Amino acid sequence: MYRVILLALLALQAAAGATLQITAIGDDGERVWARYEVEDVNGNYHQAPAGIVDQTSRARQQTGERYLQGFIAQGPFEMQLPAGEYKILAYRGPEYEPVEMTVTLSEEAPTAITIELKRWIRMLDTGWWSADFHVHQDVPDVQEWLEAQDLNLAVVMGMWGRRDYWFSRPLPGNAVEVYSPERRMSLANAEDSRSGGVSSMHLLREKINMENLGSWSPTGVDILRQATAQRYVPAGFPWIDMEKPFWKESPVVMALATPNSIGLLHSHFLKYGVMDYAAWGRQADTRIYPGVDGFVNYSLDLVYRYWNLGFDVPPSAGSASGELPNPVGYNRLYVHMNEPFTMEGFYRNLRQGRSFVTNGPMLFFDANEINGNQIMVNLDVQSRGPLDRIEIIADGKVVQTFEAPEGRTSFQTDVAIRSGIHRWVAARAFEQSDDTVVMAHSRPIFFNGAWRRTADADYFIAWIDDLIKETEEEENRFANDEEKQAALETYREARAVYERLR
Repeated sequence: MYRVILLALLALQAAAGATLQITAIGDDGERVWARYEVEDVNGNYHQAPAGIVDQTSRARQQTGERYLQGFIAQGPFEMQLPAGEYKILAYRGPEYEPVEMTVTLSEEAPTAITIELKRWIRMLDTGWWSADFHVHQDVPDVQEWLEAQDLNLAVVMGMWGRRDYWFSRPLPGNAVEVYSPERRMSLANAEDSRSGGVSSMHLLREKINMENLGSWSPTGVDILRQATAQRYVPAGFPWIDMEKPFWKESPVVMALATPNSIGLLHSHFLKYGVMDYAAWGRQADTRIYPGVDGFVNYSLDLVYRYWNLGFDVPPSAGSASGELPNPVGYNRLYVHMNEPFTMEGFYRNLRQGRSFVTNGPMLFFDANEINGNQIMVNLDVQSRGPLDRIEIIADGKVVQTFEAPEGRTSFQTDVAIRSGIHRWVAARAFEQSDDTVVMAHSRPIFFNGAWRRTADADYFIAWIDDLIKETEEEENRFANDEEKQAALETYREARAVYERLR
């Protein structure tokens, strides 16, 4: 991410004949940061010289170039453009209504517009705080991204392979930047992004060198054990987040270094598409999980299998903004707090309290056992765009679906389901979208119901067996036999955990 004023762009704009001035204001009439897309009649996008342009993210086949043509800015700012008609899109995160408008620019006089960005909901009013657990944007720009996307907390990966913010800096005892009572960034975070998979470690006290690791050695479990050896508060700092569920070492990590959260709404959910493949992870069987919807269901089902096995790990969300074409906070989690915001309080409430993940709808969910024979589910879904459907999930299966009436943006219901037969219950909601998958998912609420775990344990046993076979057969995976045998020992230890869970 860079604040760029390109000479070629300036030369082009100097030759242009029309001036456009844009200011965005919030509900209180004050100027606000926002994200913009400015498109001409030929489908070309234009960026403001004063804006912050995302140059670190990369386009993907599924999303094209559209995201990269936007910018964030606080008005008033000016753009010099050829005279003509332009479509302007302004938005400020999921709690605001986006504004789309068309303006016609003339060479005769400047055109000044004021865009009113209005909230449709204010989650802080009821104690809900937002976070993005996977951010790669340049540190100097994070405050502006928080404002432009109306996000409370950005977890920035300060240590990530060769991109190490702390390479020549001492790691402070509290690497949290508080910009305002509602905006902060944490930076003492590391991401282990290698062939075996990706996990992130939040609020480390000591640096972990991520630069010179082998692709497979040490294992992800070894790195996470280094992090958890630093633990210093009851909430579990450093906090471990399994960034996605389908990396090849994911079941090994879950068994031996159980994370504090798992990326359910992860960075393959993009603003303008879905990366419907598992990158270098374990690919979905496309006969069972075809297409984009199949990939989404595959990713969700992996999380559900862990929950079925009793791993009470809340879902998390991250956008990988700065690496993938997403704004900061596009995928986010909300945590309910009945106390002033602190980092310790946020993570403690994520572990113990109410939370959900979303890139659109707001999902308020609760479930309680009553009379010893029923689970009463309470659902309240609010959305900015029209809803598609709302589903209740129990033990990984959809037990009830509510199709939303056309144009409906809210849904409330109380539903009783039979108790004693379900290990956990959760809810998910989908908005209508032609561009991508827009959804919210609650954390699960666990009960004492019976659940036959054999199929889920066997699934991960087969997964680890494949991992062991690949490790034994691939000659160049490790630098030496000692590394190879250490990894195999770790994988077999994890396999034994799932054998016990059968």
